[in-house]
Amino acid sequence: MPKLPFGLLPAHWGLAGKTREKMKAEYELTGYDLEQKLLFIDKDEHSALDFEKKYLELKLKHKKISEKEYYRTLADMIIDPKQKELALLELDYKENKIPQLEYEKKSATLRNEPWVSVVHMDFGKVSSLEGSFELDWNEPFVEKLKSEGYQGATPDKIVNIWFMEVCRNVALEEFDGVGNFTPDSEANLETAKRWEQESALPKGRKGYR
Repeated sequence: MPKLPFGLLPAHWGLAGKTREKMKAEYELTGYDLEQKLLFIDKDEHSALDFEKKYLELKLKHKKISEKEYYRTLADMIIDPKQKELALLELDYKENKIPQLEYEKKSATLRNEPWVSVVHMDFGKVSSLEGSFELDWNEPFVEKLKSEGYQGATPDKIVNIWFMEVCRNVALEEFDGVGNFTPDSEANLETAKRWEQESALPKGRKGYR
């Protein structure tokens, strides 16, 4: 049996404003349509941003949008450009759109944090001393090295000096207390020269061997 029109029900006579609108909605609607109507009735009680978030949550609740669309839209609502970029970057990583190293580098750079990583390591077939390392870093890392006294004509040279010093310190620590750091060992460290194949690597990366 069809419902009587809302206006013909004596219990609703005399109602006005939002109270009448809400009772009418609750009488005529259900589910998503009802919740949407009630949210819009109270729209003036929320800030524009808060209303958009609540509306977005409602659409997610009733599967009008996917979780991916929900989180993407939330990220787009962020006002601060850097925070928005970080949020979108994290979503790209979670959705497997970018590899982990790219995510880590971009994230650190956006936060202005030093970052460096060995992205590839290879050993020669004849001798392990022919092995090589491929490094990647960001500009804040180079600035950190400069602040600690490292100098060079280019960022590559600065990172090269740092990397060679790290290799030397590791070797010295290994020999400390268990033997002598022989001339042969010193000579082996000196063979770790820069890998001059810059054109084969992306900008910001350098190989060493």
